[in-house]
Amino acid sequence: MGECAFAGELLLPTPAYLGLPKSGSYVYGSFRDADGNLLRALRGIGADSSTIRFLFTSEPGAQLTRHDGADRVLWSGASVIARSGDAVSFASEGADAGRGFEFRHEADACSWRDGGLLDVSGPAIGPGVQWCNTWDSGTCYAVTGKYRARGTFLGRHVEGFVGHEIHYFPSDATWRTSPYGEGREICWQQVANEYEDGSIVQATFAYGADGWGFAMVHDEDGRFHSTTDVRAEATVRASGYPERITYRFLDQSWTWRIDAQGERPRLGPGPMLGADGTCTRDGDPRAVRYAMGNSDWWTDGRADGIVVTRG
Repeated sequence: MGECAFAGELLLPTPAYLGLPKSGSYVYGSFRDADGNLLRALRGIGADSSTIRFLFTSEPGAQLTRHDGADRVLWSGASVIARSGDAVSFASEGADAGRGFEFRHEADACSWRDGGLLDVSGPAIGPGVQWCNTWDSGTCYAVTGKYRARGTFLGRHVEGFVGHEIHYFPSDATWRTSPYGEGREICWQQVANEYEDGSIVQATFAYGADGWGFAMVHDEDGRFHSTTDVRAEATVRASGYPERITYRFLDQSWTWRIDAQGERPRLGPGPMLGADGTCTRDGDPRAVRYAMGNSDWWTDGRADGIVVTRG
C-alpha cells in the first residue's frame, strides 16, 4: 500500500506485474453542471474489448438515473490499447462515426471522449496510489490515479474529477468471483475534493473482512498519510443505501455523506450498491466546491457489524 507512479507498459494487457496479468481498466467521473446537478460516467476496458459503459444524470429533487440513450450511442465492442512512451491510449476499434471512445492516460494528465456525449480532460491531482492483498490461492493488486477534469457532458459544461483504476488478478479470478465480491469487501470510497479556497485533497478508504482495509490520504499540502489500521461505522437508509460512513485511523476521522442525488441505480443483479457523495475530514469547516465520492456498499449482511443506525 502506498504512493506510486505509472509505468506505461503496465497499462497494456500483456505484461504481468507481481506475476499478475492486468484484469482491466475502469475509468469513471463525477461532475456537476452549471445548475449543480450531479452527473456520473463509467467505462470498463478489458484487454481487447469494452462493453461496460454507463452515463448517469440527475434533475433537481431526484436521484441519479441511467441515461437510456447512452446505451444506444456509446461503443460496446472491440477496443485497442496502444502505448507511446508513458502515454497510453484506450480506444474503440471499428466504431461508426460518433460512437467511438478514447481514454488517453498520460504521466500527468488524462482526456476522455466518448460517443460525442462526453468530452473531458484535466491534470493529475497528485501521485497514484496502490494496494496489494492476498488470499490462500491468489493476489489482487490495484492502482488508481485521479484528475481534476472539465469539459462537456451531454452538451452541458461540467466540472469535477476523473479516476482511472487498474486491477491485476490471477487469470481465473475477477473482483466479483474473488474474496472481495464473495464477502471481503464491505465498503470502499474513492475521494477527491476541491474546496472553495482552491485546495485539493484526494483519498482512498476501504473496510472489510479478513483484515482487508486501508486509508490513503494526500492532504492539501501534498503530505501522504496511510495505514491499514482502520475502523468504520455506517448509517444506512431504509432504501438500503448508506447515508454516511465514518472512517477512523491514525489521528484522523473522515465521514462520507451521500449526495442528495447520489442513489445510483444498480448496474446488474446482486447485492452491491453504488452511491455518490462527498467525504470530508470531520471538523473541517471549508466548503467543498467539487467532489468525487463514489462508494461501493454491499447489502447481503456483510456490513451489519459496522451499521450503527438504520433508517
